[in-house]
Amino acid sequence: MAWWKIHKRDKPGSTGGAVLASAAIITRDQVRSVVGRKQEWQAQGWDFYRTVPELKSGIRWAANGLSRARLYVGRIDPDGSSAPVPVDAQGDDMSPKMLASLLAPLEDLAGGQLGQSEMLRRLSVHLDIPGESYLIGFDDPATDERRWLVCSPSEITSTGGGGTIRVQLPDSQSARIELSIDDCTLIRLWRPDDEYAYLPDSPLNGLQDPLRELQGLTAHVLATVDSRLKGAGIGLMSDDVTPASPRQSDGPNPIHSDPVTASLIEAASASLKNRDSAAALVPLLLRVPGSVEDKFKWFDFAAQLDEQLLPLRESATKRLAIGLDTPPEALTGMADVNHWTGWLVSDSGITMHIEPKLGLICDILTTRYFRAAWEALGVPNPEEWACWYDTSDLKQRPNRAPEAAEAHARGAISDAAYLRELGFSSEDMPDEDEQRRRLLIQLATTNAQLAPAALEALGVQLPDVGQTVATDAVRAPVEISRVTPPVEAPPRNEPPALPIAASAVLDDGWRMNCLDLAVRRALARAGNWLLSRAGRARRGELSHVPVHQVHMHVSTDQTDLDAILDDAYREFHAATPDQADLHAAVDLYVRRLLLTGIAHERGLLAGHLATAGCDRAAA
Repeated sequence: MAWWKIHKRDKPGSTGGAVLASAAIITRDQVRSVVGRKQEWQAQGWDFYRTVPELKSGIRWAANGLSRARLYVGRIDPDGSSAPVPVDAQGDDMSPKMLASLLAPLEDLAGGQLGQSEMLRRLSVHLDIPGESYLIGFDDPATDERRWLVCSPSEITSTGGGGTIRVQLPDSQSARIELSIDDCTLIRLWRPDDEYAYLPDSPLNGLQDPLRELQGLTAHVLATVDSRLKGAGIGLMSDDVTPASPRQSDGPNPIHSDPVTASLIEAASASLKNRDSAAALVPLLLRVPGSVEDKFKWFDFAAQLDEQLLPLRESATKRLAIGLDTPPEALTGMADVNHWTGWLVSDSGITMHIEPKLGLICDILTTRYFRAAWEALGVPNPEEWACWYDTSDLKQRPNRAPEAAEAHARGAISDAAYLRELGFSSEDMPDEDEQRRRLLIQLATTNAQLAPAALEALGVQLPDVGQTVATDAVRAPVEISRVTPPVEAPPRNEPPALPIAASAVLDDGWRMNCLDLAVRRALARAGNWLLSRAGRARRGELSHVPVHQVHMHVSTDQTDLDAILDDAYREFHAATPDQADLHAAVDLYVRRLLLTGIAHERGLLAGHLATAGCDRAAA
């Protein structure tokens, strides 16, 4: 039996009721009373969504935000003070089998990350308009593969006395499928009403008056504009002036028996059919007896635009913006926000509007989908794990380049974090040869003991030490020439030659062993993180690679370094308290290895520590 079918079963002794008031797996007994039941305000909400552009803009703002969030599986923080820690950051404490079992339901849900993006978008729209949605999983009879659909209440109905449901497929209007309740997963998600939690609720349930007001004002504007196009009015002429004779229709069926009425209809219809017609600008001429105020007079029948119309529309739009589950600035604009506080508005919108909805969806998926799947897959203690969200791609930050430069100079942040704040990518980072050359130059200019070895590695020939020292009276010329001697590439696993001081660090004993162990553990945690993102096929190819060397085969994005190395030095920091400089130097060394794909070697670590001024601390 497929593991997803466990969803339809309750544990022994359970009542089968909903764990949350906002999520429930629909059983056979509940289908007829729940599925297909729609309220009047829900149908009106869809009509408002299609006709009021301000409403559609606000709802799509939230939906687009949710679609950019990334779902992941993590261990729940016991005290609830932080978000669940991703399984990728668990390090060596987790076996590959356990990792695969935890990630299998996430990889299958909605076809992976691309399908989950569209799933979150539709769920957001449904929760904001009708207030409820249905997540349906079934085996597609055409492809025999697992398929997931997010359906609105209008796309699903109950049939067969509640034993089956009819689902409208997104393929075409005539594409429908009937599914048995026992052979599919049917999860209902809804915003619970504050008074009766079993009923759905949405922001539109309390915004019907402002929405009707916007519809009425829009209709009034359109009618006024059309009235101004129905001819240019009527011009009256006295009998003393020879009038123009109105054209009448010929044939057995004239437009109207009255020539004046016929002329009015003809002028109005001509201007509406073709707004570039002269009938829209030239008034209709009629003849009247007697004097008409200096022989001519003109009457305009077009309605004037009300001066209070725009303030009324702005007021209704503000009421709508306040009532929707979106920041008001998403509808009213950002005119009152400058570039210094724009990021704060964006972050506030994510925290107060997008993340609560994501938390609701993730809670539903965890309790109604993931934990049942983990239990079926044999994951121990599935209640310790959860599906959660990552909104780092949504959040913006102000210009922090000066602070980033100072922190980078002190070794408090990584090269990747510094580049990110400056707006550069990992492609702009120097390669391995350039990094080595810069390191040697720094050694030659800052450390007198290491300067000879560094200059020699750079290809700078120094004068012979046996050369006679020149006096002030007779100063012998010193020739220093830069040459590039042929250098044979060392074997791949052989560490490069080190300066004398750095080599001494290698023989210092237990201290260097501790540092080497801390680096290997951090690289192992990074390797597990990279393997979890690489996919099943890639993990199979790298099964023979030691986990602390995975970074040599899988590239690392600099934006992921903080997540990869989160809590990677817990034991190291506990064993070496009050040595912040040493901690920063080791972390910088590991980050450089991850970004460049270089293998860890004790010699490279010793050289890095010597450059950072930690050679004595390590010795």
